[in-house]
Amino acid sequence: MADGADIRLDPERTARLRAAADAAGVSLEAYALQALDQALDDDWSEALTALEDHDRTGVSCAAEDAIAAFRANVEAGLAARK
Repeated sequence: MADGADIRLDPERTARLRAAADAAGVSLEAYALQALDQALDDDWSEALTALEDHDRTGVSCAAEDAIAAFRANVEAGLAARK
């Protein structure tokens, strides 16, 4: 793709994504794009808020904690769509 990106998924993720898309009644591609858009919108707004908090207070959190919170949010979002 000239201006975009191609993503390779392992068979398990592909099957999970296809099942979620089928349940939602949309194509796999449409579902994946919607999920990415939502995740990016949610994560960026939270990231900007965290940056503003850090700039204001100087307090930050460990990367491991941030990644764990991100993973939990993604898993909760996926579970809500099932």
